[in-house]
Amino acid sequence: MGLFNVYTVSNAYRSDYFQYLSEQWANDTDEFTGAWNRSSDSLITRVKTDVDMPKAAMALAANQTARLRTIFTFRATPSKFSPADATSMVRGMYVEWEAKFTNVANVDNTTSFMGLNASASATRATTNTLAFGLNSDSLIAISDNAGTETTTAISGVTLTNRNLYRITVQGGQVEFSINGSVVATHTTNNPDIIGYLQYYLDSEGGGGANLDIGFVHVFYRGIEDTRGF
Repeated sequence: MGLFNVYTVSNAYRSDYFQYLSEQWANDTDEFTGAWNRSSDSLITRVKTDVDMPKAAMALAANQTARLRTIFTFRATPSKFSPADATSMVRGMYVEWEAKFTNVANVDNTTSFMGLNASASATRATTNTLAFGLNSDSLIAISDNAGTETTTAISGVTLTNRNLYRITVQGGQVEFSINGSVVATHTTNNPDIIGYLQYYLDSEGGGGANLDIGFVHVFYRGIEDTRGF
């Protein structure tokens, strides 16, 4: 289910008033209600019985595409966020999710991505993106501002394992993390976007490919919330 929370009682930080997304794929039936749009009911299904990772499973045969995206958009504006701007309630945001690929060699690297983009039909080639993508079947971090990119190659990640991905948007920079470790920090070509969180998978002609999406979390940090991201 998709939970949009406007207040919690866990602490007194003002950021707890800010709307966020917490997704556990826990509905009793195979429904995608409230928070998600899926391009295909047959290619994207919920699997809550996977003990390793309750998930939304994107399972493609050769030459197929599928997109799972949020219905709502989120503010990712590194040039506007600031820890010291008294005119704003928000100093940053992050998105994080669990994910696992199968048959990475069959994933089209030119189009597939996981991250934020303002277009509901975005691919890896769409401008103004903050995302993880692939290059030569290896992971990269991507910041694209009006077609000019900063990319960072990321090594040491087994894409067929469950991994925790995170994009942190703060004033003047975007951090990309895997399994709790920062693997890239971009200070150039970071767009200001009001974007959908989305997962787009495109399989090549050589065979099928899968992308499993586990728990998903989107959270804003308030100006008075001094905790680290």
